[in-house]
Amino acid sequence: MVHYIDIVLSSPWMIHYISTARISKKGNYMTRFYDKIVLITGAASGIGKASAERIASEGGTVVCVDRQEQSVREAADAIVQSGGKATAMVCDITDQAAVNATIANTVEQYGKLNALCNIAGALRFDNTLEVKMEDFEKIMRINCFGTFMMCQAAIPHLLETKGFIVNMASTAALGAHAWTAAYSSSKGAVLALTKCLAVEYHLEGLNCNAICPAGVETPMVTAAAEQLPEGADMRLLTKVMSLDGSFAPASDVAGAVAFLACEDANFINGDYIRTDGGLLT
Repeated sequence: MVHYIDIVLSSPWMIHYISTARISKKGNYMTRFYDKIVLITGAASGIGKASAERIASEGGTVVCVDRQEQSVREAADAIVQSGGKATAMVCDITDQAAVNATIANTVEQYGKLNALCNIAGALRFDNTLEVKMEDFEKIMRINCFGTFMMCQAAIPHLLETKGFIVNMASTAALGAHAWTAAYSSSKGAVLALTKCLAVEYHLEGLNCNAICPAGVETPMVTAAAEQLPEGADMRLLTKVMSLDGSFAPASDVAGAVAFLACEDANFINGDYIRTDGGLLT
């Protein structure tokens, strides 16, 4: 059962009013995403799926977007079966027409868009001298161009709701990761794009931030790790993992996604959160 109450917090230093806050009896946990529509790319697996589950568990209606039709529908169905609100949309984020249609369909169905979480991505390891340009371009199209096109299509609607963008960058945009010339370039571009959008649309009410994870337990990372370049020195992998040598569960990163996609992050803009277990400390 859910109750709607008004909360007034006051002190000599501030008065903060939260209108019709939605409180669940389960631990009195505030559902931050009540009445919010959040579109998440890459929602069929990994961080995208975990983020959809997290935001739905906090009251949000999530639009699960992925090019893997069966998997993204299963992800959305699982959320609904758990009592959440979700729908699945199939979209190749490298196809601008498909991107535009996905955003348009979301707004047509729900009437608004409160947050966009660009989680979809691609990773591969190659010796730099052996990188094929078609592989480099593929990584850039998914990680950089796809993120940009989703932002471009969503921003007009996010300005109407004073909404949020969360882009998935990487510690590869901040430090040195061997064998990832294409991936690191793409994530550096995502981080720069995030800062650009944050400044360009700040005065119109848009909030845009990024997350920079280190190694995370996802199908994408597992698949890439199984195809390391021949003769790769495994010592260099310590530049990818946390201080204790482990990989983070996707749910840990999802917590950061949820934080940046709501009003809790109102005064954080054009920045990034490292979820790297102290890797770059």
